[in-house]
Amino acid sequence: MVNNSKAFNLAKYAIMFATIFVAMMIDRGISAALPISMAICVLLVTFSFCFVQNCWADGIVSFTCFGVASFIKAFIFPDAIVWYYKPIVYVLPRILAGCACFGVYRLMLLCVGRVRRRRVAQITAMTVAIAVGLVSNTVFFLLPFGYLSEGGEGFVAAIKAVVFLNILPEYLTSLLLAPWVVLGVRRGLKLGIDGNNWRLDADSAPQTSPAQTNTTQNEASK
Repeated sequence: MVNNSKAFNLAKYAIMFATIFVAMMIDRGISAALPISMAICVLLVTFSFCFVQNCWADGIVSFTCFGVASFIKAFIFPDAIVWYYKPIVYVLPRILAGCACFGVYRLMLLCVGRVRRRRVAQITAMTVAIAVGLVSNTVFFLLPFGYLSEGGEGFVAAIKAVVFLNILPEYLTSLLLAPWVVLGVRRGLKLGIDGNNWRLDADSAPQTSPAQTNTTQNEASK
């Protein structure tokens, strides 16, 4: 049974953030050899964390970690955004995208609930949710970035052109690989196809009343 203590969740989210940040730095290293900036690894890792445990908290925290990692990266590699606007550009859009992504995932699970093949239902729900998450992330990021950038219309137009060049590889990688990564991790962690075995086990565990506990202790002492 999984440990649901605060310490466990804190450690889990710390690992989540560290993994997302490392994936972002890997993308940065790959992009150094390319004329465009890629976010293939970090998006794949973020979507994977979002769905692994089929949990609202994990879904939103994964995108929050993505946003915070982007925020830190913007200080390591300065850009055209004034520092006090950076949370609006890098963190808030990712939180909104996470809410939209996981919300669509849960909605899609309701829509495909009658599908007998649960694996197909999960892949369908995740694929649609990832598509919504990708579009939401792009739109929610570009709007404040384009409005708050210091560099004129030409700079913003160039950024938009680069983003459109990035869309195809980033979108295809997340859409094609992320659902299978999630199912593989769920299988490895014994979370079940639906990703909620741990919670089901916790909910189905027999509850011992204080009277029963006292009785057991008395019998053990005899």
